[in-house]
Amino acid sequence: MAAPIAGEREIRHNGLLAQITMHLALRALAAAAALTFGIQCGGKAPPTLYYVLDFPDPAPAQEPLDHTALLMPFRVGRVIGQGRIVYRESPEQVGFYEYHQWAEDPEESVARLLSGELLARGTFASVVPFDGRTQTDFVIRGELRRLEEVDYNGPVRVAVEVALELVDAGSGRVVWSGRSSEAEEVPSSEVRSVVARMGAALERAVSDLSARIDRHVRSQG
Repeated sequence: MAAPIAGEREIRHNGLLAQITMHLALRALAAAAALTFGIQCGGKAPPTLYYVLDFPDPAPAQEPLDHTALLMPFRVGRVIGQGRIVYRESPEQVGFYEYHQWAEDPEESVARLLSGELLARGTFASVVPFDGRTQTDFVIRGELRRLEEVDYNGPVRVAVEVALELVDAGSGRVVWSGRSSEAEEVPSSEVRSVVARMGAALERAVSDLSARIDRHVRSQG
């Protein structure tokens, strides 16, 4: 008789699971319907807020060299390139702030920051964006690999990573490469505070990379 009793228990258990699943599904549908009804009846979705990365002007450091450089468009992955500010609740899970978006693509902001840093240091006499025509001594290739809020393993913080390559324009050979990662704790839960800390971390990363490029170029004479 044990087998029939076990079978009855399994049937009752499965029936209970089905009821719970149906109940949760109905609650989800009801919540969605209520939200749609509220919007149709005059309720408003939260306004979308837009942000830019703000960097201070770099201070001139040395007399400029005679070399010139061409800056290629920064590469960026799909996670950063979709226009919304990114956060992670675990290494595997990516989230996006639905109503907090970039007013300017972050990779464009970083490219402008890098150009200003290199010109201020005097590493190059000119740094021009790629246009398919201008001839220069060097080509700079960059990638914005990471730009996100991190919400796990400690306090809320931001993490950034930038990678650069310096290419000899004549030979096409990579003569220098490097990457820089920075993290910055976020003092406030506001998204604008997150963006401000992203800017500070990126400024340090780009300053580090530009200083290393400057040392390399000057060491070559």
